[in-house]
Amino acid sequence: MRAILFDLDGTLIDSYRDIGLHLNRTLRDFGMPEVDIERVRFMVGGGARELLKRFFSDGLLEHALQVFRSYYYKEPVIHTKPFEGIVDLLEYAKSKGLRLAVITNKMEELSKLILKDLGLWEYFSLVVGGDTYPEKKPSPLPVLETLKALGLSKEEVIIVGDTEADMKAGRLAGIKRGLANWGYVRLEEERPDYIFERPENIKELIEIFKIA
Repeated sequence: MRAILFDLDGTLIDSYRDIGLHLNRTLRDFGMPEVDIERVRFMVGGGARELLKRFFSDGLLEHALQVFRSYYYKEPVIHTKPFEGIVDLLEYAKSKGLRLAVITNKMEELSKLILKDLGLWEYFSLVVGGDTYPEKKPSPLPVLETLKALGLSKEEVIIVGDTEADMKAGRLAGIKRGLANWGYVRLEEERPDYIFERPENIKELIEIFKIA
């Protein structure tokens, strides 16, 4: 195993409060009632379009997306921060020579802005967003294209995420899957190969496989 592919929201970063903040700003602009931000924790993972579909009709959706993204791009990091133990994990993985990548359903440019603001950008060889390729997770396409870009085989990679989409994308791509159980976990049918209760558990897996 030579690389780890990470989901972003709910895996590397705790971001639901900022997503909820910008969602409520958007709802207010349309004269709609705000949502309890704690509920947003369980809505994250499908990207902005899937989130806003919960609140806006097809006729308003595109306009609402523009408003939401405008708010988010202006202030990508207010309350968002890496989960405890993530920076140590990334440092450790890099010290062992692993390649690291992000595969998220968040827009690529926005994802890069957030990673840079949080000081995480330097750890990653590649950042793939929901708009990078024609399909996003749970499609295996972003995973398969990432393997090509990194020049790695399926046997050399694990994907780590907290949602059904992450686990399904990994399964369809034919790679090992690890559940980030510290995140906004929502599993229905998928069963990961590994369950990580905290980021430190991934360091333990690296040691087991003697990755170097």
